[in-house]
Amino acid sequence: MPLFRQAFAAGNCRYVGIASPPINTHTLAMIRPFIKLFSPLIGSVAMFFALSAAAQESQSATTEHGVDSKHILVSQAQRWVADSRQLQQSMVEVAPSDRRLMVPFCATEFAFNYPFATSQRSLRATCPESGWQIFLGITIYQPENALRYTSSFKAGHQLNNDDVELVSLSSSIAGLATDIRDIGSYSLSTEVRAGDLVMQRQLSTSIEAYKLTRSVVAGGTISGNDIKVVMLPSSNVPGSQILSLDQINGARAARNLTVDKILSSYDIKEKHQVLVTQFGIARGQAVTRANIAMQDYYGKLPQDSLQDYSSAERMQAIRNLPAGSLLRLSDLTPVNIIRKGDNVQLVLRVGALEITVAMQALEDARMDQRVLLLNPDSGEEIQAIAAGVGRARSLGTTAK
Repeated sequence: MPLFRQAFAAGNCRYVGIASPPINTHTLAMIRPFIKLFSPLIGSVAMFFALSAAAQESQSATTEHGVDSKHILVSQAQRWVADSRQLQQSMVEVAPSDRRLMVPFCATEFAFNYPFATSQRSLRATCPESGWQIFLGITIYQPENALRYTSSFKAGHQLNNDDVELVSLSSSIAGLATDIRDIGSYSLSTEVRAGDLVMQRQLSTSIEAYKLTRSVVAGGTISGNDIKVVMLPSSNVPGSQILSLDQINGARAARNLTVDKILSSYDIKEKHQVLVTQFGIARGQAVTRANIAMQDYYGKLPQDSLQDYSSAERMQAIRNLPAGSLLRLSDLTPVNIIRKGDNVQLVLRVGALEITVAMQALEDARMDQRVLLLNPDSGEEIQAIAAGVGRARSLGTTAK
């Protein structure tokens, strides 16, 4: 049967179908019931395809628009964080809280703020136009500063600034040394190769030691011009080699010392200024500047040695001390400034009035020590404080 396309009307609907030669009235009457029966189905199918096409077109546009919006959101967020924290934009990574979420188009720039006062790892983005918002995760990638060796060195090598150089790493490594400013205070505890990163475990704190620049015979004096400072690993330096320049300068050699010798406390007799007796001092005799003098002393100094005149004031010997003896606290005792039977002037203060009374000491007393006094006129005994030779003050009187 020949095919042709014909438009026809059924009720209020217009259809396109396949038909033979023009349909006559009789044929149209026969098929009209079937047209009425299937017309709702045909309309629904047509509506479905129309809506489906519109939905696909809308979804395609939304997807394309959503991808662009997400890109814009991330870019704006990166720029905002970089500007607010003074960073390079490439150091900022932005990630939405839900990667599946489509970002709607925002006609204006997004507004950003940190939603949590205690953290800057989360960022809130808001579209001012619509009020739509999302939380974004923020990660900052900063290059890690590190040091690396410029040459190969053996264990014990004393480092200086030229032995290392500063480099930047893309990721952090635990245990790295990063500060070139104090590298000179370290020496190597292990061998290293050029290009190796400087690790804290390879470094040993250095300690100053002193090396002789010339030979010195036993008893010879060592001056600051005879030594130079060297840095040694603390693990290799015994306690006897931890000296100060003051200890060495002016000391005498305890034995013959060769050039390049690292000095220790056993190699030197340190110089001290001490008090010695100029003349023999008898037991009970007071120590004065007339019978003692300051003198150089070399060697280990007894702990109770006296090294200034003030420490020997108002002291007396408790044993006989020959001339040239090192003055020690264990050889002395405070002088009795009041002796039993001495006449003592007792100062009494009553309000603004000060009265002096002649008294007699009933016992010996040292400076600021209590002493019992007798009033010869009344026979009254009074407790007072020794205030000087032949002087005392009442207990309630403040010393002048």
